[in-house]
Amino acid sequence: MSSPINSALKNCITIGLALVAFIPIYVANPLFFPFITGKGFAFRIIVEIVFALWLVLVLREKGTPDAGTEKSVAPRINSLTVAVTLFTVVTLIADLFGLNILRSIWSNFERMEGWMTIIHLWGYFIVLSSVFGAIITGHEGRKNWHRFINVVLVASLITAIHGLFQFFGWAETHQGAVRIDASLGNSAYMAVYMLISAFLAGYMACTAYVHKLTLKGTNTVFIWVYSVVAAFFSFIMFQTATRGTILGWIAAILVVCALYAIFGKKEKGQSDRSRAIAGGVIGLVVLLGILFVFNRDAEWIKKNAVLGRLATISLSDTKTQARGFIWPMAIKGVFGSAKTSLIGIGQENFNYIFNANYEPKMYAHEQWFDRAHSVFLDWLVAGGLLGLLAYLALYVLALIYIWKGDISIGQKSLLTGLLVGYGIHNIFVFDNQTSYVMFFTFLAFVHSFRQEKIPRVLHDTQKPVPVNYFTVRNYVLIPIIVLLCGSALYFINARPIQANIGLIDSLRACATLQTVSTDPFKKALALNQTVANQEIREQLYTCAANVIQSSAPMEKKNEFYTLVTEQTKKQIEITPNDARLFIISGGFYDSVQDWNSAQPLLERALVLSPNKQSIMYELALNYINSNKPKEALALIEKAYLSAPDNETAKIGYVVTLIADGQDKKARELFNNDPAIFSDQRVVNAYITTKNYARAIEIYKELIKKSPNTQELYSGLASVYIISKQDYLAIQTLRTAAEKFPALKTQIEALIKQIQEGKLPAIQ
Repeated sequence: MSSPINSALKNCITIGLALVAFIPIYVANPLFFPFITGKGFAFRIIVEIVFALWLVLVLREKGTPDAGTEKSVAPRINSLTVAVTLFTVVTLIADLFGLNILRSIWSNFERMEGWMTIIHLWGYFIVLSSVFGAIITGHEGRKNWHRFINVVLVASLITAIHGLFQFFGWAETHQGAVRIDASLGNSAYMAVYMLISAFLAGYMACTAYVHKLTLKGTNTVFIWVYSVVAAFFSFIMFQTATRGTILGWIAAILVVCALYAIFGKKEKGQSDRSRAIAGGVIGLVVLLGILFVFNRDAEWIKKNAVLGRLATISLSDTKTQARGFIWPMAIKGVFGSAKTSLIGIGQENFNYIFNANYEPKMYAHEQWFDRAHSVFLDWLVAGGLLGLLAYLALYVLALIYIWKGDISIGQKSLLTGLLVGYGIHNIFVFDNQTSYVMFFTFLAFVHSFRQEKIPRVLHDTQKPVPVNYFTVRNYVLIPIIVLLCGSALYFINARPIQANIGLIDSLRACATLQTVSTDPFKKALALNQTVANQEIREQLYTCAANVIQSSAPMEKKNEFYTLVTEQTKKQIEITPNDARLFIISGGFYDSVQDWNSAQPLLERALVLSPNKQSIMYELALNYINSNKPKEALALIEKAYLSAPDNETAKIGYVVTLIADGQDKKARELFNNDPAIFSDQRVVNAYITTKNYARAIEIYKELIKKSPNTQELYSGLASVYIISKQDYLAIQTLRTAAEKFPALKTQIEALIKQIQEGKLPAIQ
């Protein structure tokens, strides 16, 4: 028998593992990125404690009756254990030789991934696979695992019910619109969570069916309960409207039915009828798919939130287009050298590739991608070919273990479907903490399918245990484990949490500009947490700009300016090749009209991302304000030529040409395109260059096209006043008074002021 202490340790470990299953429900509202950081820290804290307890239990098992038996919690090493360990080591090597080591190891609050998450996933896998041990042939040997899967399903069910409340409008979604996200805060994260949970529920339904065939007294109701739960999870998954996941689910269903139809005949108790049903499901899914394709433009499909999104899947879809741009960037960036081809550039560094290889035609899309929006490409970027192969090995070995395992064809088919669905989802979406944990739970489960039965080593109670062993164990090893666990809890979790709370305090302080202080920022930065520093500084730029542009005391403005300057220098030392840092910091100095300080930062940003128009615009504006019109024009022209369809680039080019006195060239180049020359920025450019006649001409044309737009009359009147044509301004205002009787009194007051020579600013 196990000692009471060992039993207590094992119970604590089991409870800890069960708590991991409920982490998706947890939302840490007091923290920055509450849907991400709370789950990340909770997972790390639980795993660190559980892993330490497990190590202590492994040490204490030596010389006990459990040692060498099925009850042992000693590591169960097989090829999948090696593969998970190798994956962890390869990612570490890639991170250590990557572009930003600290970022690769620690990640940031927005993602909470990096190698710090990978090593915790490894620890979770080791403990989970060891504590639950091998699956021995037969129902009894699987009980522990099935109990744990049930715990996972209960947590998933709670989350799914939250999603159902969002579906009916009884709870708000966190991304807006109708795409449900429950406590995960992101519909894509919710989708993959429900996908995996649905197939786990399907596996348990099949398990209940197998038990009904092989064991007496198994209640049929369990088959229906698990089946309904699987269907419910699938419904919730569909309501996330995450297209990659839905496609993965459809493909998984087809794979499950195909495998069962092909191999089900070989299994005792499987009828031709059930195989025929599987074939019928395939036919039905294919038929529905064909009908959907031919009716994708139907009004009833477009009006449905889910079907409408599925119908938009095409090469012209903006999301598809974005992947069409960033996927080639990822491949180009990785295979740029032999080193990066082999071991990549480290985790959390895709932004470097994105910025360096930015495609100008992406002007209509998000400007700061930190993921390739494909898990497989993300691992290619992070770990090179070695990293990708190490990751793919997990899929391959899991598949082998499933089909070598002592389970039914139905169970094998469903677990294979889970792997297929998850894999297809990962083609189009990036992973997250919840999906990582679910995947590693799945790996730990299938790991035990191929575990060799441990030979029982009988404990000789008459043989004394060496005293020295227990001395070392009790007085050296266990205290070391406790010390390391405490250190991990403090440095990996407590201090970053402090920094996170400090960031929240800083943002709260910024809400009231008159009383805001730099102290919260200084306090948060003093913790010197890599996971937090850059995010704190980015928020500092925004807050400082607001303070400096406000009516706050000059002393406070100077204090914020000094802090920004200090922190910018420190961040540049850490990330000297991060274009985002330079554009944000340069943008700050531009916003406070410190053109000289902004210019070198923006120029460095352009060197790091030479094709990004947003950087060109910001730098061109800086050049204009620094009295460098030729340099500004060259930049704007480059931005325009890189993507001539970009309306922003067109208008920017026109404005810069006008500012440079090249109105004729601008008009010839764009053939007086009304969409461009009616833009307020263009009109303002004419006013700034004192080309009032042209501004007046534009306003008159606009009034002809839109005679009921009040702002056009006030704008035209303003130009008349500036150009000292008061009588025409009065005439314009009187016309406006006739068209807008409700404003007559206000307009007459303005006219009176003009007549008295007060020349009001007309809005």
